Amino acid sequence: FYTSILKKFIIKIAYNKGDQRDLNRELNYIKILKKRHKNYSILPNYYRPIKTNLGIGHIFELICDYDGNRSHSLEDFLKTPEIFEKIFNIIVSLLKKLKYELYQNEIITLVLFLSNIIFQKTDYKSYNIRFINDMGSTVLVPLEYYFKYFAHTKILRRWERFLISLYKKHPSFLVQKLIEKN
Repeated sequence: FYTSILKKFIIKIAYNKGDQRDLNRELNYIKILKKRHKNYSILPNYYRPIKTNLGIGHIFELICDYDGNRSHSLEDFLKTPEIFEKIFNIIVSLLKKLKYELYQNEIITLVLFLSNIIFQKTDYKSYNIRFINDMGSTVLVPLEYYFKYFAHTKILRRWERFLISLYKKHPSFLVQKLIEKN
């Protein structure tokens, strides 16, 4: 994707057929989500298509902190050990919230990349968790869109893969905390 930052918006533009397919999947999934009456506040808002000099783009919310700066991803925090350690408990709590929100609201993701999990600072010391990109399903008939059982099964499977990937890349106390029961 080619992206351009405009104030608090981002324009996604597909620059090849594979990206166009991914963008169309995401846009179709957003239409499906809007028909349901659930909480999708962890996802960025989608506004509308827009003509650009590079083709048709799509305007999405750019996730920013309360001070206007771009929010950081889990990947960003893992690369900065001093910040990671300082807000470790907040990260654990918000990642557990992410799992709960995905499961409760039946939000289907292709994969949970560290770069797609965003920590939005809502004031001086509070954060909210958001998820960007790679939403929806690639299967021909996505039963998980219409049946809670299939949605929950897929979400739990994605979460398990996320924990395995996280542990392989960043073996730490974080994964252990995420699998602990509350």
